[in-house]
Amino acid sequence: MNEANVVSVICEDLQDKNWQLWIDDHYIHRDLSYRKHSIFIGGARPDIYGLNDFNQIFAVEVKGKEDYKKAIGQALTYKSGVNHSYIGGLTSEIVKIKDIAISSGLGLICVDESIEKVKTILNPLYAIIPYYLEDIKNEINVLQSQKKESRSFSSFGRTHIINYFSPLYLFEQKEIMTKKELREVLSDFRWRNKSYTEFISGANTIGIIDLDPEGYKISNIGNFCLEYFQSLNINSLQELQELIDSTSQNNSVYSQFPHIAKFLQLIYFQNSDFKKFITILIGFNQKELNFRVILDKIIKDFPNLFLNLFVKKETKEKVIDIYLNQKKEQLIEDYINTIGEFMYYNSIFAFKRHLVHLGILSKESSSFSKSIKEYIIDDDTWILGNDILL
Repeated sequence: MNEANVVSVICEDLQDKNWQLWIDDHYIHRDLSYRKHSIFIGGARPDIYGLNDFNQIFAVEVKGKEDYKKAIGQALTYKSGVNHSYIGGLTSEIVKIKDIAISSGLGLICVDESIEKVKTILNPLYAIIPYYLEDIKNEINVLQSQKKESRSFSSFGRTHIINYFSPLYLFEQKEIMTKKELREVLSDFRWRNKSYTEFISGANTIGIIDLDPEGYKISNIGNFCLEYFQSLNINSLQELQELIDSTSQNNSVYSQFPHIAKFLQLIYFQNSDFKKFITILIGFNQKELNFRVILDKIIKDFPNLFLNLFVKKETKEKVIDIYLNQKKEQLIEDYINTIGEFMYYNSIFAFKRHLVHLGILSKESSSFSKSIKEYIIDDDTWILGNDILL
């Protein structure tokens, strides 16, 4: 049996036990129909990962005919982010590393090759307190609730927050619309900001529209949000545009309409990544922070959140390699390079302005819009607002 066959057999058995699971989005698993993940734990991606029937997080490093000694090291790495870590493979091979695996606090899932069934599951005898557990829990929340591919709020453009709610008003005539159709409606209306594609993707990230194979449709959260706007007599794109006009320049949604800003916080908090990030900000128990302190914490303790929220899609593999080679310190030693090469520039400007509109950051928070070469991270002040609804 090759590795993909073993993964399939183990997944079938675990599902019969009512375990929730996802498999690594790796090319060797491409023909398997199980839900995929791309999480990162300490330096590798587990072949299988999820929740057992006690709602504890588990990971399985699976092997086929070889590399069982290597599996021990990989499974030990996963212990930094899960409650239980297992090695899964052929009974005839696992017996060779059984004693050292069990003594290292690893579990074993043994597959009988002759009948292609799981023969034995030996649970770990003990579990350490996983260092990255909170980061991995957040990934579970995302996988359970999020249908969209886009996850990065820090990729949002330099534009007013309310622009991202314009797609809510485009589904009156048609329940499902393609991105092209949505752009055409905004164009026909002559919506002032022309970044139509960005608004559509942003609305998907927020969770107010969902992407199906046929196109976009308004989500349950989106309907709730639209009803709220209508209760405020914001019944059309024109009236939404007027809301932008009244909260532009040096104003913000929170400073002009705090009740709207606080409602929008609740909408944003439906996104697990966003909610986790704000929870981390609050967790410092300080009113005023600089961005270095924030990024240090995210990079060291929440690598998946850093990758998903701040790292550009095209550089994600490079950052993963840095983590794999145990060189994450270089990310925090030279933030000019880290931000310039790996991160969205908007994370130090537009994303921050986004948080000011929501009232999560105070309008006194410093703003930066110059060249990255002139950026001084220790001078980038983040001042928390007084009405964060967490």
